[in-house]
Amino acid sequence: MTRLQTLVALALAFAAAPSRAFAGPEALALGADRAFAEAAFSRLLPAPDAGRWTARTQSPPALAQAGPMVNGISLSVLAQGGEPVRGAAVQVGDIDLEALLNRQLKSPLKYNIGGKDVWVSGAFDRQQNAYVSILVDGSEARFFNVRGLLEKEEEVVSGTAKYKLYLAPNAINQMKSEIILENSANEDDKIRITLRKMLDGVGASGAAVSVAGRNYKAFYTDDIKAGRADKTARTFTFILTEASGEIHVFLIPAELVSSDKIVVFKMFQDARVGLTQKDGKLKVYENP
Repeated sequence: MTRLQTLVALALAFAAAPSRAFAGPEALALGADRAFAEAAFSRLLPAPDAGRWTARTQSPPALAQAGPMVNGISLSVLAQGGEPVRGAAVQVGDIDLEALLNRQLKSPLKYNIGGKDVWVSGAFDRQQNAYVSILVDGSEARFFNVRGLLEKEEEVVSGTAKYKLYLAPNAINQMKSEIILENSANEDDKIRITLRKMLDGVGASGAAVSVAGRNYKAFYTDDIKAGRADKTARTFTFILTEASGEIHVFLIPAELVSSDKIVVFKMFQDARVGLTQKDGKLKVYENP
């Protein structure tokens, strides 16, 4: 099968994939899997407008800019809200930002390669691209666009070893597609990680917070630029998965969250959420 045929097969398989109903933690894992797979493989999402990430000086007509729902996935870029705080805010979260920052990079997927510890994880950037992250102990994390791994191998150097990194797609079940680290000197020495296993590890690192009776997982990450962490731009990500398995991902540029007031956003079903950064904490409010 040619590369083009493989991509077409993947697209058809993903478009035809039926929705499954799960509840609780399993639904959260499934939703994260789907979101990552859509960002990794789908060609249906439009390219985001760079202007969507600019803090606005005037009140926008809507608090959330939502992307299309694709196979049960909704990705939303939240702009700063113009509505005033109503005075009935109830604090529901007090998240330590230092502890949460990039915590997903050290997922449970830890391996010894070339005498060094190596963690494999995943991430989104502000343009809704999906990445595999590789963190070699003592080095900065590197990020590899999953779509790019469909087309060519990348090299990972850890200690005395060199490994090839690539994606082996599964056209029947995209979550069984494998991220493969193959020893360049021994093709029989391979580490195989399914996308589902990787996303399970990512989800475990989020901070739990309940807003309007719904359970979100919160993340605080550096953005990604040219395969490296962009420490000049940070993003809050909230992930909600419904019992039906539909996933809703809300990305909020950290610079929109003020330190001197509660900033109002709208998340799932227009639920008002208030955020502020204060004393090294992300404080989360419902019904602000």
